[in-house]
Amino acid sequence: MKQANACLPPDSLTGAIMAMEGIRDAAVLLNGPTGCKFYHGAIVEGQLPRESSFDPLQFLEEFYFGQPRVPATYLDGDDYVFGASAKLERILPTVAAKGHSLIAVVNSPGAALIGDDLNRFIQAANLDIPCVAVESTGYSGTMEEGFQEAVIQTLRTLKPQQKKSLKRTVNLLGISIFQKHWEGNIAELTRLLALCGVNVGAVVCAGSSFEEIMAMGNSQCNVMVHEELGGRIAEWCESRLGLPTMRPINGAPIGFDRTEEWVRGVCRAVGVSPQPAIEAIDQARIRGVTYIQRLNSLTGLPKGATFAVRAPVSIALPLTQWLHDYLGMAPAAVDLTDADSPLMPEMKEVLNRAGALDALGVTDFSGVDMVFADGASLAQIPNPEGMMTGVEIALPTMGYIDVVHKCLLGAQGTLHLIEWIVNALKDC
Repeated sequence: MKQANACLPPDSLTGAIMAMEGIRDAAVLLNGPTGCKFYHGAIVEGQLPRESSFDPLQFLEEFYFGQPRVPATYLDGDDYVFGASAKLERILPTVAAKGHSLIAVVNSPGAALIGDDLNRFIQAANLDIPCVAVESTGYSGTMEEGFQEAVIQTLRTLKPQQKKSLKRTVNLLGISIFQKHWEGNIAELTRLLALCGVNVGAVVCAGSSFEEIMAMGNSQCNVMVHEELGGRIAEWCESRLGLPTMRPINGAPIGFDRTEEWVRGVCRAVGVSPQPAIEAIDQARIRGVTYIQRLNSLTGLPKGATFAVRAPVSIALPLTQWLHDYLGMAPAAVDLTDADSPLMPEMKEVLNRAGALDALGVTDFSGVDMVFADGASLAQIPNPEGMMTGVEIALPTMGYIDVVHKCLLGAQGTLHLIEWIVNALKDC
């Protein structure tokens, strides 16, 4: 029987590229073969579009291969033997001429073995814009590890400094453009904080500009969203920039209670009242309960329906807690993609209270009423007669293109979850 975790997870190279391409006016120069380029070039342009034209004939110059993003040195057998010096010397000025504010030169795992000194080529190019060298993204690391290592290397190279103190301004850590609904999540969290008079300075390596990243030291504090994507970055900022971090103990702001807890934590950190956002969350609660009660009166659901989750702990923890405690659904399987997370004790406690500790680590999702996972995992689940409903909460997707921003986090994200659930269960 096929299992939901049969597909290979994204690796540290993907994480590093997503981190650097997540800076709105930066570009990744990939020192690697074309096989490492095309997938990443397509994903970043799909997740954070920059080009209004999709005519591949506009990008036929050397290194681009018909794609506007992630130009590559297209390493071949000779390059692995003799080095890629000639290509590195040509590609840097070519990419710089595109008008970027920052260039990140990233080695593929194979290129890292060649031993080319990336910093030497950067210095020899004598460009007018800053460049960051990511010599190695790790050879078998996770996407989250590669993401954080690239961000820290960038901050270490750029050395952002505090030039002024911006009260009631925070940076968001732990968001990546490789996440489903990342733009909608940022918009929702920004909306809730703005209700309380709190501004968002930089969303680190997820849509912010080079200038905003350089000014992140001016903010009052950092705020964690997803621990697995921001924990080490937070520690670096605390030790090098003196920026404290608000870190929620129950994961990302998913569900009404966890969203309220997250907002209260941010407002406490910057010294403002959370009441305006709390009122907005309460209004969302009222709207959501109307649809839940209507479903329940007709079918008895969602109480008693089973669910499975495949996600990092920062998502699985609050999602499982909300589905069980708020909707009365029963956890049948919880497959965590980062079982070494510092949030694991809380995850086990939630499942223990639900009497479902044995669901932890289960990867067979067949027969479950609703599955919350990435599209690749959902596509592999046996689903006779359409009995299972899948909700995509992570990349890769099954191809559905979201034109309107949606979200998973915050009050609006919780309403979206309710919408998916009532539509999935209403005909059961």
